[in-house]
Amino acid sequence: MNESLSPEKITQYLRTTFLGRKILCFDVLDSTNCEAARRALAEEEGTVIISEQQTTGRGRLGRKWQSPGGKGIWMSIILKPQLPPDVIPQLTLAGAAAVCLAVDEAAISFPGRGITIKWPNDLFLNGKKAGGILTEMSVSSRRTPVVVIGIGLNVNLAETDFPDELKSTATSLRLETGGEHDRTRLTAGILNGFEPLYLEYLSTVDLGRILTICRERSEVIGRKVVLENREGPVQTAEVIDLGPKGELVVRLAQTGEIKAIISGEISVALHD
Repeated sequence: MNESLSPEKITQYLRTTFLGRKILCFDVLDSTNCEAARRALAEEEGTVIISEQQTTGRGRLGRKWQSPGGKGIWMSIILKPQLPPDVIPQLTLAGAAAVCLAVDEAAISFPGRGITIKWPNDLFLNGKKAGGILTEMSVSSRRTPVVVIGIGLNVNLAETDFPDELKSTATSLRLETGGEHDRTRLTAGILNGFEPLYLEYLSTVDLGRILTICRERSEVIGRKVVLENREGPVQTAEVIDLGPKGELVVRLAQTGEIKAIISGEISVALHD
């Protein structure tokens, strides 16, 4: 199960038309998102960057991401969508939905609900963080958005792979199931799940099936959360739904006001 990921092995399980048809695998990178950004203009859409280990892996808001060698899936997808820049963050939800589909396809049996999505980009297992999505964008000289979707999933990490400060809040597929899992099949499964969601979104600019999956797998709908805004007061709210553009719809505890929260403007922490 701890064999290195390789293009040849992953391709055996791919059902995609363009996604992952070029895969670049590395032993060590600073960050797959950084490497993808460096290569983005020269590479075709759908190119995938994978590393066995990241030395400076990061998540949303610049938070450090633990990426030990040979234990997880650390990869980035290069995309060049003809979409307005303001809707690009919605692709984060497609990445999260694709991971859920991949784990379902692998028929991994979990206690509880299995993989859930803590809006907007965290992947949870049994109330602990098991992965995440990081979407970054730049605009090329042709004014075409170049998008990098970074996907991190803790697959075969043991408890000793996490620093002490994360052991109570982070987990892996291995820790939750008691066994190791095939990273090659899971990697291919994520790409197989992402491509149709992405193509459907490109053709409709409607979250459709992505939103259905994210609602079904939501870690936060129906729960109380703390809204943390660096420029304003901390507020408590109940999450009611996800809106049509992927925004978080909440009812503020203090006023009862219904408010839509856009990804990037506020950090959401579980209250209960």
